[in-house]
Formats: sequence, C-alpha cells, structure tokens
Amino acid sequence: MKYYLIRLFRLQSSPHQVALGLTVGFIPSWIPLFGFGPVLSIGLAKLTRANTLSAFVGGVIGTPIWPLLFILNYMVGGLLLDRQPRVDTLEEVEYATAIQHTLSGFFKSHTSGLLFLTGALINIIISSIVIYFMTFFLFKKYRIKILNKLR
Repeated sequence: MKYYLIRLFRLQSSPHQVALGLTVGFIPSWIPLFGFGPVLSIGLAKLTRANTLSAFVGGVIGTPIWPLLFILNYMVGGLLLDRQPRVDTLEEVEYATAIQHTLSGFFKSHTSGLLFLTGALINIIISSIVIYFMTFFLFKKYRIKILNKLR
C-alpha cells in the first residue's frame, strides 16, 4: 500500500487528473464485482481521461472494504425507501449472499435489489464528491510534504 501511495504522490499529473482518477477508481467498489473493480476502474479512468494509476489505487483501496460498502448501500437504500434491509450486519455479508441479493430482481419495486441500487447511487454520488475534493486539496497543497513523510 505504501508503494502505491508513493507512486500516487509522485505522479506528474495535475491535481484534477489525480483526484478524478481516484474518484472514478473508487466508484466500482460500491458494487460487488468480485475482483474486477480495479480493472473497471482503469477503464473508467480512460473513459474520463483521468489518471489511470490513481484510478487503479482507488479501485484497490475499495476492494478490501467492499463488505462495509455493501452494507452501507442497503442501509442508505432502506433509509431512503423506508424499508428494512435483509442484510444489516457485517457478518451476514458473504460472496454468495452478495450475488444473490444484488442480482435478484434489481428493478422490482419490493426487492432488496432496489434498496441496494438506491443506496449505491446515493453513496457513489456523495463519496465521489468527498473523495474528489479531499484528493484535489491534498495534491494541490500538501503533495510534497506527504511524499517526504512517506519516504
């Protein structure tokens, strides 16, 4: 992780490109893609002309915390749609369960898929705004100081 952070802070790209890359790189982490998130992150970076290395780092950061993001999607979706989600603890999140809950009836109005998609959409929007501005500010103001501390 330290290696990728050093590479990230050494990039010669503009703060906007790095922040955009990290932001679009983290987006696939909100959806259980089971290992394909970082690859999709690079594709999104190329599509948006963002920095691909920072997008890859964003994808890698989100991969180990996907169970937490999965539950947050259900919680936010349940809160907005005023329904109780099926999954509400971290111990209940497993790959097989995630596939079943995510793929079973996304567009039916009374399923957990709608809760998940609603929560994912809101979480993607909010996290994208937060990640972009935090990263942009860090790279604009503190890039050299952070790089020196990482060495």
